[in-house]
Amino acid sequence: MQFITYQGHNTLSLRQLDQLNGVPKGTTFRLFKRCDALQEGQDFLYLAADAAPEQIRAWREAGLIYPATVNVVLLTETGYRKLQTMAGR
Repeated sequence: MQFITYQGHNTLSLRQLDQLNGVPKGTTFRLFKRCDALQEGQDFLYLAADAAPEQIRAWREAGLIYPATVNVVLLTETGYRKLQTMAGR
């Protein structure tokens, strides 16, 4: 799986994590929304559509994020581990 490197972090998008875990679209997002333990800047990065429009477009075109994605959430390795713990994996 190709990492998305952003602001010095190797991250994966919600789409990539859905694919990696073989789960339906939106599964990782729903888990992310329930995980209050995640800290922005450490466990995940949030990019509003107007913060990096060219980068978001490039990720969309490369198939790294879902086509309808507007604002992007990128999970770091620590964030992914926390999600896995929450999911009981």
